[in-house]
Amino acid sequence: MALADDVRARLQARSGGADGPEPVRLPARRFVDHAFYEAERAEVIGKSWLLAGRLDEIARPGLYMTWEKTVVPLLVVHAVDDVIRCFYNSCRHRGAPVVRVPRGRNRALRCQYHSWTYDTSGKLVSVPDERDFVDLHREERSLVPVACDLANSAIFVNEAPEDGLGSWFGGAGEELSVESEGLRTLDQRSVTIPVNWKRVIGSLLAAPPVPPRPGADTLAVTPADVELLEGGHLRIVAPFDAPSASALGLSGPLDWANLSDPDLPPIAGLGPMLSSTATTYVFFPNLFVTYTPSGIFNFTVWPRDEETTLLEATWLAPDWGEEDSPADHPAWNARIEWAQSQVDGVAAALEGAQDEMKEPARQGLSLQDDCEAVRLWNENLDSHLREAVPPDTLTGAAPGEVRSPLAT
Repeated sequence: MALADDVRARLQARSGGADGPEPVRLPARRFVDHAFYEAERAEVIGKSWLLAGRLDEIARPGLYMTWEKTVVPLLVVHAVDDVIRCFYNSCRHRGAPVVRVPRGRNRALRCQYHSWTYDTSGKLVSVPDERDFVDLHREERSLVPVACDLANSAIFVNEAPEDGLGSWFGGAGEELSVESEGLRTLDQRSVTIPVNWKRVIGSLLAAPPVPPRPGADTLAVTPADVELLEGGHLRIVAPFDAPSASALGLSGPLDWANLSDPDLPPIAGLGPMLSSTATTYVFFPNLFVTYTPSGIFNFTVWPRDEETTLLEATWLAPDWGEEDSPADHPAWNARIEWAQSQVDGVAAALEGAQDEMKEPARQGLSLQDDCEAVRLWNENLDSHLREAVPPDTLTGAAPGEVRSPLAT
């Protein structure tokens, strides 16, 4: 059975009265303990493929950008041999940053501290007063590499990969026939929220984004089909409700067609389901990708510490070449304003949430409705942490259990 037919069948069964998911119980300690956060950093963030940017940001050989979304300073380089590479942004002499300017272009990377110089493959090529360094072996002082790979035009990095990028995508990569080579970053905006990153993830999972579409004043969706995919990724397919479907030219919520947006260049290869629903793929741990016929919307959630999160919203559009950016087109302007409202709305909804989780009487969260995606994501997180944290911090731990100390 084709994927779209399989999803449609589950949605029809659910509308016929299928039972909803069990409530999710999330212990409060998951959101406030520094040691739990450090376990996440080591076992999840430090071992996952993370979206670092797109090729259009460093489109030509010699271009580079620094990247510190995980707090660890990295350097992503479009090398002169046309290979995208990533290194720790740390000179092998005294550990100073190799480059301090966030973006630039150079055929060599020179540390400003003592002018040790590296080529774009990371090789140490020049050391001032090299004769003063006894037994210096340049080949042992190359920049320390970080795993880096491309998925179409997206750049992913991983500090300690257990599998390659293709294996990490797994079945989700096989499902998506979307060719994003021709996409380009149109707009990006962010907000820093004083709350644990899992609260932001939970908020987005409970209400995945429904981007606006030209020709429809407002859009609403029906309950979604949520499916756990290989690698802990999620597919969330939310059909539009009857009025929204009608406004888009569909005969009903489950009547899917290859839609297009008036006056906007289309993305090739989306297929009927991605064109006719609000479909979001959640690539574990922190990347939300939502499709429209003429653009892709991304949310990325970056933990800065156990109480601070950076939420980033990005719109990708078909490459406009040397023409002016289409950001001023009324349809794109509306989408950009909507993206700002989304990050502002998440920040406002979670205001004060971190302090609430610290209250002594607060045992945790019990999510009664629309929590299937939240449960699946948290259970997958636990699968990476089970050996590193006490059992009473895991998803489903009953309120009132004896609290064991977290290792420091």
